[in-house]
Amino acid sequence: MTQTYFHIDEDVDFSPSRPADGRSEGSYARRVWTDTGTEHPAAVAVWRATPGTYSYPARALDETFVVLSGTALCQVGAGEHKEIGPGSIVNIAKGETITLQVHTELRKVATVIPKP
Repeated sequence: MTQTYFHIDEDVDFSPSRPADGRSEGSYARRVWTDTGTEHPAAVAVWRATPGTYSYPARALDETFVVLSGTALCQVGAGEHKEIGPGSIVNIAKGETITLQVHTELRKVATVIPKP
């Protein structure tokens, strides 16, 4: 049986997340749900990061996340820099880069949908 209920503040089952460019640590993720019934499964995860800069290359997926706590300066692709914090919703379309300059420990819930 899989766990159905989660609390966002629980710091259990976190694993090191995919490293950002130029970083080997600082971000962690906990997978909450994966659609295992498809060839390219969608996923939902909680992600947290310590202060610092996190730059990620373009990926073959769409990601939408909601910031739960913390603050950061966010830039998606060549777009404007935007301060984000609790309640901010950010969409990263397939093929876009993202850079987060995390000011205070950031926690978000992200939905990732592969777009091969």
